[in-house]
Amino acid sequence: SHPSISSLQVSNSTLTTNNALTLNGTTDTTTGVKVTGSTLSAATLNVNGVARVQGTGFSLATSQLLGGLADLTNVSLSSAGSAAGAQNVLDNSIVNDANRDTLLAKRIENMTSVEMNGTAIFDDSAKSDKGWTHDYSSVDTPNGGWIFNNTSVTAGGDVNLKGVAFTNATVTVSNGSLTLDNGGAVPLTGTTVTVNDGAVSVHSGGGNIDLTKGNISAKRDITLKTDNGTVLISGTNATVKANITSSDGDIMITGNSGNSMGVRLVNANLTSINMSINGSAIGGSNDDMASFGAVSLFGADEFHVANTGHGEMNGYVNNYLDLTRNGAIVIGQIFAGGDTNVVFDGSFDIKGDAFTTGAKPSSTYDIFFNNGSSSITFKGGKSSMTSCSHGVYTRFSAYSATHTTNFILDGADFVFNVTAGTAPHQGLSMLGTIEFNKYTSGFAFSGNGNAQLNIHTSSQEEGIYLNRLTNKDLLGNFSLNVTNDIGDAIVMLGHTAVNLVNATITGTSGTGAGFRLESTDKSNVSLGNNTITGISKTGSGIKLIGNNITLSNGTLNGTSGNGSGVVLTGGSNYTLDGASVTGTAAAGSGIAVNGTLTVNNGTVVKGLATGGGNGVTVSGDLVTDSGDGISITGTAFSGDGVKVDGDTTLTNAMLNGRADSGNGVNIAGNLTTDSSTQVSGHAASGTGVNLGAALTGASVKGSSDTGTGVQLADNAVVTEAVLNGTSASGDGVTFTGNVKMDDT
Repeated sequence: SHPSISSLQVSNSTLTTNNALTLNGTTDTTTGVKVTGSTLSAATLNVNGVARVQGTGFSLATSQLLGGLADLTNVSLSSAGSAAGAQNVLDNSIVNDANRDTLLAKRIENMTSVEMNGTAIFDDSAKSDKGWTHDYSSVDTPNGGWIFNNTSVTAGGDVNLKGVAFTNATVTVSNGSLTLDNGGAVPLTGTTVTVNDGAVSVHSGGGNIDLTKGNISAKRDITLKTDNGTVLISGTNATVKANITSSDGDIMITGNSGNSMGVRLVNANLTSINMSINGSAIGGSNDDMASFGAVSLFGADEFHVANTGHGEMNGYVNNYLDLTRNGAIVIGQIFAGGDTNVVFDGSFDIKGDAFTTGAKPSSTYDIFFNNGSSSITFKGGKSSMTSCSHGVYTRFSAYSATHTTNFILDGADFVFNVTAGTAPHQGLSMLGTIEFNKYTSGFAFSGNGNAQLNIHTSSQEEGIYLNRLTNKDLLGNFSLNVTNDIGDAIVMLGHTAVNLVNATITGTSGTGAGFRLESTDKSNVSLGNNTITGISKTGSGIKLIGNNITLSNGTLNGTSGNGSGVVLTGGSNYTLDGASVTGTAAAGSGIAVNGTLTVNNGTVVKGLATGGGNGVTVSGDLVTDSGDGISITGTAFSGDGVKVDGDTTLTNAMLNGRADSGNGVNIAGNLTTDSSTQVSGHAASGTGVNLGAALTGASVKGSSDTGTGVQLADNAVVTEAVLNGTSASGDGVTFTGNVKMDDT
């Protein structure tokens, strides 16, 4: 049979025989035998429908059974060979008050719906013996039983049932607990369960627990568990939710699925003292539009625990089936329409652990934001999200728009811990296409509370890769700590929209950059009063490159082994305003500044080279239009303290370089300054200031212990400058080759 069609379908037909009528059908995932709008007449009727994986064994609806078939005595119904979670359907055209008892005497292999037409299936109001205990399954049909539709239960004592479920029903237990224990599925769609003074326990051994448009309220614990199926709790919409409420007890949900989902929550509202939600799955989906996830959240979900309580949500997935879409915790559903908005009220710990024994580790994630425009609210308490091994990924339904995953803190503290293994896993990735460079996608933190992101990976891929990050509306502390043992730690590229205030950002890398931000002419990067630290063994500590970047009253600290500690490359609208920049490197420059930058209000740049590199390398235009200008201090051992490399313009600046055997300041490129710019260099055994290009303006002071104070090299041109060179045991000022001086 084909998995998307019924194996045998009888529709709007009349089948008549004086002998036996047999209907056989087998399917994988739909309906084995399906009869609709038809009339059947025979001496006996044998229906054998099989759904081998999931779905419906047989379904008889909107049809007539005539003659000797009407009372169901001569009707044989079987779904033998079906999966444990398969179901069968008989509507009110087949089952009525007259033949219902005959049907209930039969033993069918799977849960089968029975239309009650509003009649109560149980009511002990008038009885002295309270409660209801019954087993509708059997040794031969352990997955069988009855789904009573359109009915009610009123019990004054414990209700303990096997092989029973209720749909579109009302179940009320006034004094006692409710237990439903089925070998097969437990559908509770459209059902309201009220247990006034006891607990609720629902268990499915081989199918789903389905609470679509269902509600459960109890005084004591509520336990929902599947051994091989999904726990589904789904409301009508964001306003009319499915409610699971325990007033004095805990909620414990465990979904173990052999398919794509363990626990699925859609427009659900859960409230209890403590809460534990656990889902596991062995795969996901190859369908972009399908829902999946060991724990899957969609729509408007709310989780409430007491102030003294605690909530946990754990997802585990092993993608050995090599499916392309997998996640342990999945928030949102792409192409499903609408955003996902989740509220965690109280202290919650959310943990995703993904694993694969298949060949597609890159498609398996601990936490999967399956449609980027979502919000997650934490109210009160201390909460966390943890990615155990395979990182965090976000994708979108359209790459031609801005997407933001919003974290909203309402008097709460939140920690996001992300761990990813080796390549190709990124720690946290927002998007993986070239469109990432055109539109902004990322995280926004707002509200009242403290937020912390901690990411660790060992991969050639990035530790975190996004181009939208803001905490401007967050009243509280914000920190981002990323370590990548191999590649870049923090990467923000393309059409970046970054607005960080009073944040602490730390990126540590093995061979890549600790912190790397590259923006386009359509970007907007505001780094206000932040502390940004970048560390790399062989790459750059910090790389801040591009357009529309403002660093106000913030601090950059970069450290590198073989690369540069800090690289600042200005394009258009690149401003350092009252900022402090510190860079340390061994073989490279402590700080490399180039391009066009506006440097206002006493911006301070300090670079240190502990090996053969330069303390600070400067090239480009550094102009001041407000307050004091830039102060550049470079210290080197065998390199130059400060090196001017290429055509450079400085206004209202102070350059101070110190070196051991190199030059304190080395003007190797043309330097144009104003009269307020001061250049000073000191060297122990090298030259205080070496001038090998054109210098306009500035007051230059060079000093050395054993070398030359100021050296004017071949082709040096000095215009309107003041030169002062001193040396303890060497020459104060020396000239080498052709030197031109004008008004100096």
